[in-house]
Amino acid sequence: MKHSSLRRIIKSGIVSFFRNGLVSIATVLVISLSLFLLTSVLLGSVFLNSFLGELQNKVDISVYFKRASAEGDILQVKSDLERLPEVKEVVYVSREDALARFQERHRGEDLILQSLEVVGDNPFSPSLEIRASDPSKYEAIASFLERDNYSGLIDVDLAGKQKITYRQNQRVIDQLTAILATARTIGLMLGIGLAVIAVVIAYNTVRLAIYNSRDEVAVMQLVGASHGFIRGPFIIEAIFYGLIACVLAVLTVYPLIKFIQPYLNKFYLSSDFSIIKYFNQNFWQIFGLELIIIIVLNTLGSIIAIRRYLKV
Repeated sequence: MKHSSLRRIIKSGIVSFFRNGLVSIATVLVISLSLFLLTSVLLGSVFLNSFLGELQNKVDISVYFKRASAEGDILQVKSDLERLPEVKEVVYVSREDALARFQERHRGEDLILQSLEVVGDNPFSPSLEIRASDPSKYEAIASFLERDNYSGLIDVDLAGKQKITYRQNQRVIDQLTAILATARTIGLMLGIGLAVIAVVIAYNTVRLAIYNSRDEVAVMQLVGASHGFIRGPFIIEAIFYGLIACVLAVLTVYPLIKFIQPYLNKFYLSSDFSIIKYFNQNFWQIFGLELIIIIVLNTLGSIIAIRRYLKV
């Protein structure tokens, strides 16, 4: 008996969906737009995090040591840095490594390479390349290096300042940190905004459906239909809106990201990441998450409308 009643409720909700015609189409389109924006925010966040992650991997600070510094002393500094919680990785670059890097970078530029022969001796200093666990930690790392403990080892420039590249790159690093924080805040605000929109849409749609079905509701009350039987179709209808809108939104997103992928590739410092590849690999997770979210929000909006406008 209960199974039969549930089937009637579901059937009634679906019939109501198709019977409402233009209202159903408009509702599905508006919810699809909200889900489209939600999917775009999600994929945009993935892209931005990947892009900023690439930038983080390229941002580091270097500390240059006097050429006469003993390798053991430099490796001791490296060990001290690696014990800091702010430090993710420290790479030692010897004078020979620095020379080899320079020659590789300027391969085919004979004039520049000939200048090394004029100098005669290796002009490069040993250095440590330091990567922080987070861009905001570079200030603490630079301050650690600027202590007097290492003043006898670290080289100085013509102005007498220690050769620690953080101070030169501080503006870029601070901007990167600000971008990360702003991106997370915007993503959170958009997510909350889209959730509110979904609830409002479901609320107003069910309110209109209740108004259009007021005569039927009155008849069902007269024949003694249960509250659940009267309210159920409106909830099923709201869920059906979400299901169709979710399918439509996901199908709309794919051709869009396929179109913009070549333009996104220009932002990447490497070609290891692709939005299309990410979308394909996580399709069911994205679809399932959005379906659950929109069904929950639509159900919530419909319940609020039912309690307020359906007097049973």
